Amino acid sequence: MNEKLNEIIVLHGKQNLNFKLKIDENEFNVDKIEIKNEVTPVTEPTKRGGVYFSDKTVWKIKIIINNLDINRYLSKAMLGPNTEFQNIILKTSLQKNNSMITTSIVTNLTNSIQYSNKTELNLIVKDVITN
Repeated sequence: MNEKLNEIIVLHGKQNLNFKLKIDENEFNVDKIEIKNEVTPVTEPTKRGGVYFSDKTVWKIKIIINNLDINRYLSKAMLGPNTEFQNIILKTSLQKNNSMITTSIVTNLTNSIQYSNKTELNLIVKDVITN
C-alpha cells in the first residue's frame, strides 16, 4: 500500500490527477487533496472502532469538496452516530507505462469541518486497489 500511495503522490504532482469521492452510491468531485503518511501516538497496532487499525504510522488524506450536498451523507459514514465506519472510496485514473489505470483508495472518515462554501474531510486510508 505504501508504494502505491507514494506513486499516486508523485503522479498527482506531475499530472494533477482528478479524484472523485464515492459515498453512499453518490459521487462528488474532489477540489483539493493532500495525502501524507504520519506518525501516530500509538506504541503498538490498535484496532479503532472495530473497523480500521491504527499503526505506528498511518496514511491520512485531507480533501476539500465545494459541493455542500455531501454534508447530508457524512453522519452515516462516521463512527459516533453509527457503530461502524462506512467505506468512502476515492477514485482516480492515472497514466502509467502508456496505459490508463484506475485506482480506488478505500478510506474511513475520521472527521469533517463544514464551512459556508466547502466541506473539509479528514480520512484514514484502509486499502488501495488498482485495476
